[in-house]
Amino acid sequence: MPKVRYLKIRFSNPLMPYEVPCFRSAVIEATQRQSTLFHNHAVEKGFLYRYPLIQYKITERKASLVCLGPGTDDIHYLLQNRQLELRIGERTEPFEIEDIQLRYHNVQLWQARFQYALKNWMALNQQNYKQYVELESEVQRLEFLENLLKANLLSFAGGIDWYVEQPLEVRITRLKSTRWLRFKGRKVLCFTLNFTTNVSLPDYVGLGKGVSVGFGSVKGFGRMRAKKDDHPKSEPSAHK
Repeated sequence: MPKVRYLKIRFSNPLMPYEVPCFRSAVIEATQRQSTLFHNHAVEKGFLYRYPLIQYKITERKASLVCLGPGTDDIHYLLQNRQLELRIGERTEPFEIEDIQLRYHNVQLWQARFQYALKNWMALNQQNYKQYVELESEVQRLEFLENLLKANLLSFAGGIDWYVEQPLEVRITRLKSTRWLRFKGRKVLCFTLNFTTNVSLPDYVGLGKGVSVGFGSVKGFGRMRAKKDDHPKSEPSAHK
């Protein structure tokens, strides 16, 4: 159960969701690619399949960065720019830090459950999307999504070098919406929902695919005693 270094930087610059990839590209160029943690690409190895330790976000409608572990060290490649100017689409503007939070977060299993909101979670790939839509009931679909969410949590654990020895519990308590969003030139199905788990997670870390550009952002909103939850009543789905 690691104590993870957590750094959240919010700039004063407003950002639209479709501009997050531009923000990411601009930051990568500003660091002159001195650390692969900003982009997860290596010259010889190509794409590095690992959990992103530097993630590009929108928090409070502003451009933001979330860094974990070694990412909190390598952020100096960006912050060493005394006058940081980034090109976002057709505009270039100075970026100034509005808020910065640095702390250690205890990521561990508890007997209590924590409640989280999960926004624009990209849970499905081509193969499991077909499995998902072929399921006959909403209960089956929720169980299917819960298993994927558990796998995503284990992937996050692996990314911060945490070997989970005890059972990890996940329950979706409310499926708020599903919608198609654009990602790398194609439309993908994304879920916004509430869930409970016995894992303590830092705010704004990402789960699922597209984590580095803001998909699957987690935000905690409470803690409850461990108990057996009923399956939620799902709301109308966009994929029907």
